[in-house]
Amino acid sequence: NYCNDSCHLDLCVHYEPEVIACAAILMSSSNLNVELPIVPRPWWEVFIGPDRNWHLSLICNSILAVGDENDLDIRRSKYAFIPSLMEKTSFND
Repeated sequence: NYCNDSCHLDLCVHYEPEVIACAAILMSSSNLNVELPIVPRPWWEVFIGPDRNWHLSLICNSILAVGDENDLDIRRSKYAFIPSLMEKTSFND
């Protein structure tokens, strides 16, 4: 469900799909207590390269926040309309 939750956010316009996928794998493996290789280098570096730890952390925290029903802004964003660049239309039409 982490990939599905990421669709509620604008992560796809900020990060490459493989970075979002690695974040979802990282959270899933953590949730299921599955250890993925860190030595000789973290497993995600094979897919997204080095020095992306900060991006993974931001994506994971953003996705986890989607499930935080106590945050009013997050609840509102789930039901917000996406404005269109065309007059008198929206992506929800």
